[in-house]
Amino acid sequence: MKVSFKQEIVKYSKLLDKKGLVNTLEGNISIYDPNEDLLYITPTRKRKADLKEEMVAVLKNDKQIDGEVKRSSEYLLHQAAIEARPDCRAVVHSHAPFLTAYAYCNKSIEINCSTSFLLAINKIPCLPYGQPGTLEICNGLSDALKESNIVLLGNHGVICVEKDMESCAALIETAEEVIKTYFIATKIGIPVDIPEKEIEILKMKYSASKDKNNNIK
Repeated sequence: MKVSFKQEIVKYSKLLDKKGLVNTLEGNISIYDPNEDLLYITPTRKRKADLKEEMVAVLKNDKQIDGEVKRSSEYLLHQAAIEARPDCRAVVHSHAPFLTAYAYCNKSIEINCSTSFLLAINKIPCLPYGQPGTLEICNGLSDALKESNIVLLGNHGVICVEKDMESCAALIETAEEVIKTYFIATKIGIPVDIPEKEIEILKMKYSASKDKNNNIK
């Protein structure tokens, strides 16, 4: 049986809430349906762990056409992300603690000690502060999302885009865990970078593996 967009929103809202990546007041997720030009997004001020399908807000042309609860105030951010990356259909806006700590410092993330980071992420740029719930928070987002699927929002949080919600949730989880481990490593000593030559080999193998999987029908 095909899973509806509302069911996906509920499923991943609960999953991300359980992992501490979203909560009642912080974070929201959305899925864009290009066939109907509809944006499905979590509602405002509702605990994600208790979310029900009928609470999911559905927007068309900025107007909410379905859902028992008002849409998230960050819907403009989600719309901007989808417009910037038409190849992506899912958006997660999170206040993941370790990633958001970098956003509070207005500091982009580039580390060369983690194979997971190098292969799945490579770099996380940080945008200057913009007023939440307004188009100001989207300033520079389009260019940043062309550089990376994950972008830090200065003094605010992080946004992630992907082709589907499973990939989007997996990417934000991976990024948060890597940065958490990196933070712990800095308290033990100085993280050691992987040699440039080894990084090149890793990326070549990863690229070849992706191409092979994409060609499998």
